[in-house]
Amino acid sequence: MPSPIPSLPESAPFTVEQRAWLSGYMAGLLPGVLASGGVTGAASTSAPPESSAPGGPRLPILFGSQSGNAQGLAESFGEKLSAEGFASPVVNMEDHAEIDLTKESHVLLVSSTWGEGDPPDNAVEFWKKLSAGDHPKLESLEFSVLALGDTNYADFCQMGKLFDARLEELGAKRIAPRVDCDVEFEDPAEEWFAAVRSALKTEAAA
Repeated sequence: MPSPIPSLPESAPFTVEQRAWLSGYMAGLLPGVLASGGVTGAASTSAPPESSAPGGPRLPILFGSQSGNAQGLAESFGEKLSAEGFASPVVNMEDHAEIDLTKESHVLLVSSTWGEGDPPDNAVEFWKKLSAGDHPKLESLEFSVLALGDTNYADFCQMGKLFDARLEELGAKRIAPRVDCDVEFEDPAEEWFAAVRSALKTEAAA
């Protein structure tokens, strides 16, 4: 008499991914079960989803933030990209030494503007480094900038504009055009992110 195919009760406290892995594991203990298709979905779910595999395409996100909005957006975008399989570390511009733009292929920048068109406090040193006359060319880099600002100020989104122009001057190419956001930034920020994702998908399919 063949051994019964093991199964997990619906009430078992596991996620969908854990349930699939455990079902495949238990089924694998019975010779021939997988080959005969005895466990539904076991063959296709025994490996982790591709999106969760480490070592996916690298896409760091640098943020310059004074009040926290740019940081919050960068972290949200980083989570979404990581869920899709990208290696997307979210890096405070204050920690810019962690990122060598001459060795990166892609990067996203999310930055607000402070004072009279100045960088946020955490972005001051990064901007000094990037704007230095002897900064290496970045001809192998693709980038996109999301700028946060307030149209009540004369230098609206100035730092985002400066980052965008400087990267282009150094030879980098845009993944998607810069988007300048006013105080109601949520919708244009999501539109920018959608444009970035669309461009990346097109690039991957080429």
